[in-house]
Amino acid sequence: MPHQVEDLLDMLRAQIEDSFTLPLGSDKCVLDKDKAMGLLDEITQNLPEELRKATSIVAQRNDMMSKAKSEAESIVKTAEERARRLTSEEEILATARRKAQELETVTKNKTRELRQATNEYVDDLLKRTEEAINTALNEVRRSRLEFRNTAKR
Repeated sequence: MPHQVEDLLDMLRAQIEDSFTLPLGSDKCVLDKDKAMGLLDEITQNLPEELRKATSIVAQRNDMMSKAKSEAESIVKTAEERARRLTSEEEILATARRKAQELETVTKNKTRELRQATNEYVDDLLKRTEEAINTALNEVRRSRLEFRNTAKR
C-alpha cells in the first residue's frame, strides 16, 4: 500500500513536470484539473492507516494538552486564591495576637495600679482607724483617770 501512494505521488510529479508552463513565469503551469484532483483523491484513499491513526492521535493529544493546560491554570488559580486567603488569615491572626499582647500589657499595668491604689487606701484606712482607736483609748484613759480622781474624794 505505501508503494501505491509513492507511485501516485510520482504520477502527480510527472504530470506537473510534463505540463505547459505559462509564458510569464516558469514556476506557473497548466494542469488537467480533473486528473490532478483524481490523483489527490487516490493518494488520500491510499494513505496508510497508521498515518490516519497518527493524525487522530495528534488531534487527541492536542485536545488533552488543551484540557490539561486549562486544568493546570484552574489549579494554579485555586492555589493562588487559597494562598491569598491563608496570608490574609495569618495577617489577621498576627494582628489579633499583637492586640491580645497589648491588652494583656494594659491589663497588667491597670491591675498593678489598682493594687497599689487599694493598698494605699487600706493603709490609710487602717492608719485612721488606729488614730481613732488611739484617740478613743486616750479618752478612756482620761475618763478613767477622772473617775479615779472623783472616786478618791
